Amino acid sequence: MVPQVEPENNKVQKYPTMPEVVEELKKVSNIGFPILTMSLVNYLRNMAMVICMGRLGSLELAGGALAIGFTNIIGYSLLSGLAMGMDPLCSQAIGSQNHALAFLTLQRTIFILLFASLPISLLWFNLQPLICLAVCLEWWWYEFMTLLAGYLPNPKVALATSAIVIQTTSLMYTIPSALSASVSTRVGNELGAERPEKAKLAASVAVSLALITSLVGLVGTTFGRGAWGRVYTHDKEILELTMAVLPIIGVCELANCPQTTSCGILRGCARPGIGAAINFYAFYLVGAPVAVVLGFVWKLGFLGLCYGLLAAQIACVVSILTVEDQTSH
Repeated sequence: MVPQVEPENNKVQKYPTMPEVVEELKKVSNIGFPILTMSLVNYLRNMAMVICMGRLGSLELAGGALAIGFTNIIGYSLLSGLAMGMDPLCSQAIGSQNHALAFLTLQRTIFILLFASLPISLLWFNLQPLICLAVCLEWWWYEFMTLLAGYLPNPKVALATSAIVIQTTSLMYTIPSALSASVSTRVGNELGAERPEKAKLAASVAVSLALITSLVGLVGTTFGRGAWGRVYTHDKEILELTMAVLPIIGVCELANCPQTTSCGILRGCARPGIGAAINFYAFYLVGAPVAVVLGFVWKLGFLGLCYGLLAAQIACVVSILTVEDQTSH
């Protein structure tokens, strides 16, 4: 019996075609653009508040940095993390046309958020006696950097600069955050519909967009650092330190954008635990020790804390991309 040779046209295509890539770009954009718009509106509200504090004085800007950090630690970050738990369940349920499960997940998430908001509200109403306990919450990295800045030789300048840095990273975070949410939905939809190749395409397109975004962020923080700093303050010391650290933050963004987007891919695959474990290892077993050593032992000050953030971001993106490469095979 003569074996039949499979026709060339029936072979599985290895790479997506350009029309497929363009179509995926449209789908990611349709999901991500409304999220980006909402994030920018929220950012502008916070930016206006920080600018007003900066105009009042460097002490007010430093105090505002601590207040914002505290509310982020025990409020917004917790609620945001809980809400993201519904991403893989809802996206895969929609992809498999199981709308009842998606609605049930939404209901349960709303109840969880309402329940979690009660103790958070009590903490905020009794904020004054809890301020000296903020050092215990160092595991939240960006706020950890703010807390450590308060122990540097010139804490007022360091904390004020930290406020500007956090505003800068928050602005740059809006795009990868939107990409993360959109790719989580796209990957979940395609996996729920049992189309893994489409899920891979969505992941590749999103990571590519993240890399482009990170390059734009690096250019902006490097060449626009002076003008950006003067938006918030005219204090000479704060401006000098801000102009010194913003290029480092730009380099951090080269790793932050892809790793934030990649965390969305893991959520879409219903594997958020892997991302959480990598973040813990990268930021608190790599970044935190590096920041402490460079900032306090080697006396690099706030620059050392930023280099610690860079070390954490590099460890994080390398680990996450390695996991995703192994998963795709």
